[in-house]
Amino acid sequence: MMSRLACLAVLLLPAMVLGQGPSNNHDQAVFAPDTLSARPSKSIAIVGAGSGGIAILKTIFDLPQEVRQDWEVVLYDQRRDVGGLWLEDLPGPLPHPPALPESPVYPLLRTNTPHPTMTYPNFTYPPLTPLFPGHKFVQKYHYDYAKHHGLLSHIRLHHRVASANWEGNAQSGKWDVEVHQLDPENHRGEPLSVRRKSFDHLIVANGHNHYPHVPQWEGTEGWLANTPEGTPKREIIHSIYYRLPEKYTNRTVVIVGAGASGRDASLQVGKFARIAYQSLTPNTEPTPGANVVPKPRISHFTNDSVVFEDGTSLADVDSLILGTGYEFRVPLLSKSDAPVLAVDPDTTLNSTTAPTLVSNLRYIFPLYRHIFSLAPGLPTTALAFIGLPVLVANCPSDIAQSLLVAHALADPSILPSRADALADLVAREETLRGEGLDPYYVGHRLISPSETDHDYQDSLVEYLKDVGALPKNTPKFVEDWRRLGRAQSRLLGRGWERAVQLGQDREWLDGVETEAQWADLLTRLAEWQQAYEKEHGIPTEELVSYE
Repeated sequence: MMSRLACLAVLLLPAMVLGQGPSNNHDQAVFAPDTLSARPSKSIAIVGAGSGGIAILKTIFDLPQEVRQDWEVVLYDQRRDVGGLWLEDLPGPLPHPPALPESPVYPLLRTNTPHPTMTYPNFTYPPLTPLFPGHKFVQKYHYDYAKHHGLLSHIRLHHRVASANWEGNAQSGKWDVEVHQLDPENHRGEPLSVRRKSFDHLIVANGHNHYPHVPQWEGTEGWLANTPEGTPKREIIHSIYYRLPEKYTNRTVVIVGAGASGRDASLQVGKFARIAYQSLTPNTEPTPGANVVPKPRISHFTNDSVVFEDGTSLADVDSLILGTGYEFRVPLLSKSDAPVLAVDPDTTLNSTTAPTLVSNLRYIFPLYRHIFSLAPGLPTTALAFIGLPVLVANCPSDIAQSLLVAHALADPSILPSRADALADLVAREETLRGEGLDPYYVGHRLISPSETDHDYQDSLVEYLKDVGALPKNTPKFVEDWRRLGRAQSRLLGRGWERAVQLGQDREWLDGVETEAQWADLLTRLAEWQQAYEKEHGIPTEELVSYE
């Protein structure tokens, strides 16, 4: 018990916000030396240096020294720097499908929630950071966090985990991990070296915005092959390939979807296209402020037209941009003849019948609290995922998950038995069904009233308190200001846009440095915008997540 309390004291201490200067000219070589403990008491491989990988690496090293002193912990990432999806591709042409870009970010990408609500606890963005920053600010924030907390020496960049296979049973075993050291000048070429190494634990934190979901419609091949003479070559691209809206100048464009990428494409492309349409699912509104014409879902294509479910068609479409999301794939777990993760979009298995982990491309199951594998052939702590939940603020959510993982690695007895954990999962799925939601379609999207993003994070910390891993008087993980700030994201977005248009953005940011000061800025900006909208008769909207 005393070691657990000591662990909490370290984990929840406020961090000084240092090392956040404007320069980003850091060494981008492989950070971690290739020297490892000869006889570790526990070996842990982490995959991915985005927000999830950095969170779990930091949280493990927040454990007391006497708990982790003989542990071997290494984080692999195939890219040139930390930051995950926020790290843009190198300059140059994008690859052609089916080859994928390394990142989905585009030059005009901005966060759609104010950055104070997105931060790791007790570590703010630098002073004068725009409230809705571009992707370069976000990537540098992750680097600054990793550097400040001394994590870079444990990160191996330009290293791809090609496969991971469990060699053992439900009681014990090892991961056989194959790691490719990539050529920094040519990641798509032959690896410089290939190594195999054993680990006790594998933590997958490589994100879920890499493998695009591309709907299949009848007739697309014929439509693509029949571009009218004198018009741009017809195309259907997923938003992972979208970069600049100017490309669509004077084109007729259909944007499919109203998620984050669909919203951004609608707002950006609508300013340049001859006409832009937004194809929407039922009961979905077009993007506010976008110059688009709403259309229903696409039914099929003919050689000449795009046909929609209401029977209408468009014969002059040049381009389709698919903001249709991403699939839950983890290829490194699916390489062998007996994969740890089976992929089957049409599976009829469920959490109680699956003989191994299964992905239907929307949902990986069975997992305890979206984190620990409950597959029958692995110990519960052998495999953990950080960052699967969707529609969350990733950095704080990843820390909440990492707290549970770090404590469980230190003391596996804090977790329930596999049978009890599976019962917890089945109860969650039944709750979703009772709310009219299909858990195997909803997947890891936290859209249920019974499982909001902030309640989920709080529940992880409350669990640790219940099992004695954290003191009973530990405060709730999610602060009230953070809850309200995310709920008011659209209002704050309108307020920030107005402040920028009035040239007042610097005035709002001056003197704001600490977490409390950022929280106060959100309150003041929301009140300022609310007063303006009330004065001008703008209808008040419900509090909703901007995600």
